[in-house]
Amino acid sequence: MKFKKNVSLKNYTTFKIGGPAKYFYIAKNKTELIKAIKEAKKLKLPFFILGGGSNLLVSDKGFNGLVIKFGQPLSSYVSKGLEWAVGIPGTIQGAVCSNAGAFKKSMKDVVESVEVFDTETGKVKIFKNKDCKFGYRDSIFRKKKNLIILSVEIKPKKSNTKKIRTSLRENLDFSLRSKIKQYLDYRKQTQPLNFPSAGSIFKNLPGKSAGELVEKCGLKGKKIGNVKISEKHANFIVNLGQGKAKDVIKLIKLIKKEVKKKFGVVLEEEIQFLGF
Repeated sequence: MKFKKNVSLKNYTTFKIGGPAKYFYIAKNKTELIKAIKEAKKLKLPFFILGGGSNLLVSDKGFNGLVIKFGQPLSSYVSKGLEWAVGIPGTIQGAVCSNAGAFKKSMKDVVESVEVFDTETGKVKIFKNKDCKFGYRDSIFRKKKNLIILSVEIKPKKSNTKKIRTSLRENLDFSLRSKIKQYLDYRKQTQPLNFPSAGSIFKNLPGKSAGELVEKCGLKGKKIGNVKISEKHANFIVNLGQGKAKDVIKLIKLIKKEVKKKFGVVLEEEIQFLGF
């Protein structure tokens, strides 16, 4: 297979931060994905599956292995019961892996089954919802790196639109568009969408918002290098331009230190790290 060499990863992440991948390949379908993984294993190359590049911080040094870009946009599933996911960058595969969610809903609520490639056995398996072991921003796929998500089947909507009268269907379509607009408006009002970021940096604690804890520590607007904690949402670190991963790490460490000192709790990162 022909892999590209020394490809900058910052242009493939929503954070716009990160060094080059030693090798890079875009898999157009699951057959190409499996073939690339097998090639990497044959060459004894470490590999990483890159989806939409959200919720990810890539090291300034990059990744000394093969990065395989693959996945279907999460946005293409909005009309299939994932209205709450509108505006969230990333892929359906990545969303399932981290059990992404918003507005008190998550992938756990909508996933019927997941088609998986096991890199240890070389076999394709089907995982039902219960097999995925979904938790808060977690799943079996995040724990077991040998399980690579190929495709996702979403639970069918309860209503059968084929049996609904045209006028009623139009009302439902209007209701869906209205709901989507509400979610988008809320994101625009509460999140720093005008700057590159990785989304929420930390997981919320039971009954406690990570962003509120960071804000109460007086850290909103704290800047190191060309990255800073957003004034709009304290659980976001934004790239002001030419930001470095090393400075993001410094801010993360500062936040964890201050939150633990003030509240006695340890924040856990929601984002993934590559190349560190």
